[in-house]
Amino acid sequence: MSEIQIRRAGEPRSLSAEFAAGFGQKVLGGRRFVSPILIVLAVWELSARTGLVNAVLLPPPSAIFRNMGRLFQSDTGFWNSLLVEHIEVSLMRLLAGYGLAAVLCTVLGLLMGVNRRIYAFFDPIVTVIMPIPSLAWVPIVILWLGMSNATIIFVVFLTAMFPIIYNSAAGVRGISKKHLWAAELMGASRRKIFFKVLLPGAMPHVITGHILAVSLAWRALVGAEMLAGAGLGLGYMIFDARTFMDTETVYAGIMVIAVLGLVIEKGVFRPLQRFTIERWGTVRTG
Repeated sequence: MSEIQIRRAGEPRSLSAEFAAGFGQKVLGGRRFVSPILIVLAVWELSARTGLVNAVLLPPPSAIFRNMGRLFQSDTGFWNSLLVEHIEVSLMRLLAGYGLAAVLCTVLGLLMGVNRRIYAFFDPIVTVIMPIPSLAWVPIVILWLGMSNATIIFVVFLTAMFPIIYNSAAGVRGISKKHLWAAELMGASRRKIFFKVLLPGAMPHVITGHILAVSLAWRALVGAEMLAGAGLGLGYMIFDARTFMDTETVYAGIMVIAVLGLVIEKGVFRPLQRFTIERWGTVRTG
């Protein structure tokens, strides 16, 4: 190997080379993620077209996508279409319920992690209420708040609160005492210990709790909308279509729910992981 080749081999890659390598990895990862889904859709389409399955109960994906396109159409524009309206209402309810839980329950979970008395008081309450299915609350909440947005938002809040509280508290309590002792020996104040040691160390658990909270809240939202949707929401749309045996609309709603859940997880929490726990070196997200 010549001196020029040795020097070039030791040189760091340029920004363009790093960008191209990163882009290539993302494309490859995207292919690996999409390929199984396309295979399933192809088998599904073939089965429905050849009569292996009942096309009424399991319509082919092509028919579902055509119906989805129809639902996105409107005389006054795309953003005024019926499906967009259902999506907007569902996302608003999810954001309201989860947002309230994200603020209040993250604070409560962190306080439970740093204060033994707070933990001793709230831990039995969380342990007893957490196993109760969220939809079990819907009938009683309807009696409290009626068939309204408030009922669905309250159910979303109840669903999201427990994973956030549990994981936030567990993240703080799971930090090694050696790290705390080291910070104290270096003269760090309680405030610095919290923001420089406890919070970064607990962040992987906190983010995991929020991912679980959104996932569970999204499911509870759809179920609550089926029972108390009051005319709008993806859950109500699916339940209403079932009444008329409009299975194409039912599956279109299910696909929209799946895509939106994926967008929320990949588009919101993955960047948050990269800018926090991966950037701090707490954990590697890949």
